[in-house]
Amino acid sequence: MAKVKGEALTADGARVMRRLCRHWSHKFTVRFDDTSGEIQINEVQLAMRVEAERLDLTLENPAGEVPARLPGVVTDHLVRMAGSEPPLQVRWQEPAVAQPIDP
Repeated sequence: MAKVKGEALTADGARVMRRLCRHWSHKFTVRFDDTSGEIQINEVQLAMRVEAERLDLTLENPAGEVPARLPGVVTDHLVRMAGSEPPLQVRWQEPAVAQPIDP
């Protein structure tokens, strides 16, 4: 299982999330309400949760890896969906990498 977490800094996370969900609803399976949203992007699920001054993001693939380019694709779309607000800042955490143990 692979998981990548991120956040989009915005005071209007609900609006940005709704716009992204509507935008991708013609292409992917989408569910959303006023505080959370989910988009199934092939085998990867994008989960979004509205918090004060940010939108929490999680990309998760229970059967494999999250494609390396997917966080960038999501970021580009979130920035476009934010529209007229100052450029949206999106930060992603690097996925954890197992380190070998020295004998």
